[in-house]
Amino acid sequence: MSAKANYFKLGLFLIVALGLAVGAVLLFGAGRFFEKKIIMETYLDESVQGIDIGSKVKFRGVPIGNIRKIDFTRNTYQLDRGVNNQHSYVLLEIEVRAGPFRVASEEDIEKLLPREIARGMRARITAQGVTGTSYIDIDYFDPDKYPPLPIDWTPQHPYVPSAPSVLSRIVNSAEEVFAKLDGIDFERLVNEAHDALFTFKYKLTELQFDQISTNSVGLLAEVRESNRRIQTLLASREIQSVLADAAGTMAGLRRSAELPALSNSVVQFERTLRRIDQLVAGKDEDLQVTLDNLRVLTENLREFSEHAKRFPAQVLFGKPPKPSNHAP
Repeated sequence: MSAKANYFKLGLFLIVALGLAVGAVLLFGAGRFFEKKIIMETYLDESVQGIDIGSKVKFRGVPIGNIRKIDFTRNTYQLDRGVNNQHSYVLLEIEVRAGPFRVASEEDIEKLLPREIARGMRARITAQGVTGTSYIDIDYFDPDKYPPLPIDWTPQHPYVPSAPSVLSRIVNSAEEVFAKLDGIDFERLVNEAHDALFTFKYKLTELQFDQISTNSVGLLAEVRESNRRIQTLLASREIQSVLADAAGTMAGLRRSAELPALSNSVVQFERTLRRIDQLVAGKDEDLQVTLDNLRVLTENLREFSEHAKRFPAQVLFGKPPKPSNHAP
């Protein structure tokens, strides 16, 4: 009888504990069970290593959902095209809560997404620590730097373009650097450097260092001798006297320039020049007449002088001489 009572208590305890657990789950998780879910999708043109079904999806670092499906776009779209004409994008279906976007349905979020995509909303893979796992982070980037992937179909769910991950960008940059390095002909560069060094060494051997050293010593001795002579010349009494006289002359000129009498003379001279200019400017016509009269008088004097040379008697006696009757 006692054993049956113990089994009864044990069973009752298990039932009560199970009921409390179910109630706690319903109490604390009821909101999640009845919360509205929205399916979105994005396409990635890179490896999705580290992303699995159930991986987290974050919006600017805040968890908002999980990965629902991982596939290739050609298995859902472009089925009527050949393999060579199909894109090899990776399709990710994302199940997110409607709360962060303040919408109630996919129709509402489809109206909201174009504006946000124009602002630069993109989805990209982000590594989570050093564990090798990753998650999808939705954030805003430069829309000109990260344009959407080209697609020619209509997505079945609201579509968020993707941006390359940081690791992908690093790998692509490294590949570009290595590609440029591969294009460099290092062997040719080494050969040219070797030839240049050999030519330089050959030119050095041709230089006459003994003669150069001798010329340099001679030039240095001449420079020293010239410097000594200059110092001697500057230290001589004649140079000192000339410098002193020049300094005194400059001081005298400076004092003379500062004298009031000299300043007054300069001012009076300027006034005289201005008066002469005014006088000449007002008498231009009279000066021209005077000059013409002087020119006529000069011509008359020249003619008189020539006549006097030819007929001096006429100038002295007033009559020309009588002609001679004697034949020559």
